Amino acid sequence: MSREERYLKVAGESEVTRELQELLGREQEILIFTKQLSEVSDIRRILNIYGTGGVGKTTLLHEFRRQSELAEIPFLLLDCRIFSCTPVDFCLYLLRLLHFPMPRIENSLDLATLKELCRKAIQETPANGKCVIALDTFEEIGEMEHWLRESFLELMHPEVLIILSGRSPLQPSWYAMPVWRQVVYRLPLADLDFAVTKSYLERSGIVDEEIIRHIWSRTRGHPLSLALLASTTISQVENVPHAADNDVLFEHIVRTWLREVPDSEMRELVESAAVARYFNQELLSILLGKPVQTEQFQQLASFSFVQRIDRGWLLHELLREAIANDLRLRMPERYNQLWKRCVLYYSNKLKQSARKKSVSWENAEFLYYIGNQFVQFLLKGHWISYSVEPLSQSNWMEAEQYIERRRLTVKAAQIIFVNQDTHTQESYLLTEHESLQVLNQIRFKELYELDTSCLKLIRNAKGDINGIIEIIPINERTMDYLLTEPLSSPYFNALSETVRQDLMVTENRKSGFFVKTLDVFDFSDIAMMHASLTTLINHILTTGYIVAAPISNPISHAICTSLGLDKVEGIFHREYDGITPTSYYFLDTRGNKVLNYVNKMIASFGLQEDDEKKESTLDELTQREKEVVERLLMGRSNLEVAMDLVISEATVKKHISNIFQKLDVKSRSQLIHKVSRPSTLQ
Repeated sequence: MSREERYLKVAGESEVTRELQELLGREQEILIFTKQLSEVSDIRRILNIYGTGGVGKTTLLHEFRRQSELAEIPFLLLDCRIFSCTPVDFCLYLLRLLHFPMPRIENSLDLATLKELCRKAIQETPANGKCVIALDTFEEIGEMEHWLRESFLELMHPEVLIILSGRSPLQPSWYAMPVWRQVVYRLPLADLDFAVTKSYLERSGIVDEEIIRHIWSRTRGHPLSLALLASTTISQVENVPHAADNDVLFEHIVRTWLREVPDSEMRELVESAAVARYFNQELLSILLGKPVQTEQFQQLASFSFVQRIDRGWLLHELLREAIANDLRLRMPERYNQLWKRCVLYYSNKLKQSARKKSVSWENAEFLYYIGNQFVQFLLKGHWISYSVEPLSQSNWMEAEQYIERRRLTVKAAQIIFVNQDTHTQESYLLTEHESLQVLNQIRFKELYELDTSCLKLIRNAKGDINGIIEIIPINERTMDYLLTEPLSSPYFNALSETVRQDLMVTENRKSGFFVKTLDVFDFSDIAMMHASLTTLINHILTTGYIVAAPISNPISHAICTSLGLDKVEGIFHREYDGITPTSYYFLDTRGNKVLNYVNKMIASFGLQEDDEKKESTLDELTQREKEVVERLLMGRSNLEVAMDLVISEATVKKHISNIFQKLDVKSRSQLIHKVSRPSTLQ
């Protein structure tokens, strides 16, 4: 028996798997089903369950069957992988589940007859026609899907509840006609949140907070991964290191997902998408150094482990990490090449924003790619939902209650993550005393009177306040406060009069920010840290001058230096405990200094020289020719380029001929290989 089989056997027999049947976190879906089950309906009803492999679709269907049996209503579960997906075989399979006397139809395979027999057999069930027909792994239904929708389901009485469960939501054809659009109820299954994951692990016998957070950081609440990883934690399988346990189990889960990916070319796309985090067709073309065709990208986007969001597309977090780690080990040079191209792609976006004096989410992505692994760990949580709002009279009481709750529940916080380069577990610790010191710096009243924009509240998806941020705009109105307030005065008094005058813009403007306090309810909660850090990054990117006075702790140092802030030498404050000299951190990206900042941040990747070389290579091109090249990199056809630039297709061909001649290339593929990113096109 292989290691993987041994682990899966342990997982299958363990109490953890039995606990999974309790379906923690799926109460809402079960409530919806039981309500549909009990209702008397005169309209057709279809529940569409969908989610990534291992998210618990089949387990939920088994719970639905249990609920149906309790209500004495037949539940017919058909796995689309088992029967040959043809209308005849479907009807025969359904009749067998209904215990229909098969000898009566052995000589009759007429489809119309079989459909009618199915309808009558369902009508004659003990529940007087009320039943549930559930199709699992619906993505395997193939060409029979159209027949099922247009021919078979039309025959079913409204009392028959239909469940279609698969990795992806139903195709748009199901919503093309109102008759179907109005009866399909979507039930997307997401991964479990931290609270549910914690409850699940505690009920499984895992109560150690450090172990719980480690399992959460590895699984992100993915139910199958959670069950397997938790089971090995409990069972301590013979003589196999903990990290190796994880690797075997995660390899199994990744292989389960990648069964959807048909060939090596699509695997290459998936690998690039895993390195890129958020991705689109343009970025993947640049990473691969060749055009990604629209058909290829659409196929990639259709996989169950790919999610569409407002910023583009992304892979399921668990799969993304596993594939990226695998690629880093197997092909480190290839991985580094893809990572560097991401850095250059987003550095170019940042430079474009600087020229236009605008801010976009791509700017924060640049900081993700150039940040150290700890910052990447904090920023990678795309699943996190939160909102930021200013402190006001309407939420003042909530803010005060937050402060009181923080004081009553203050504790040490430890953040644990796995360094992907060394494959070792690292941790950062904030003591209970340090946590209180951060809290004690919050000054609601005086900052609100200074400038109401100084204070921000962070809310989670449930609407609870999870953090408070104090960031003071720098201008003529706030300068006196910054010069006299103990936390900021050592730095601002050390500035020359000329620099201070430059910073004292009118009070309706800001020359920069003084980052006074970033407080979260639980510093070991990655979701809270993510929200706080992202808010800080947004402030860094909206102005040119940033000064921070964080507590003297490795967490603060790692975040500040990773984001490009320099430690200020020779200037300290002692406000946190009255004794310890604590450093300031500083960043100036005003005017053209943003280009220096970008170049400094990418220099450690060894990319600057290569970037400049390619810049000079394209100096010979006209601006219009650069625009053509940019679109060719996106995989656009000549006609699409012509439409984009509002010129004729013949003119596009002429531009391409000139480009080939100037750059000494003979084909589009050679061009893309030579010019593999848009940063060369400015």
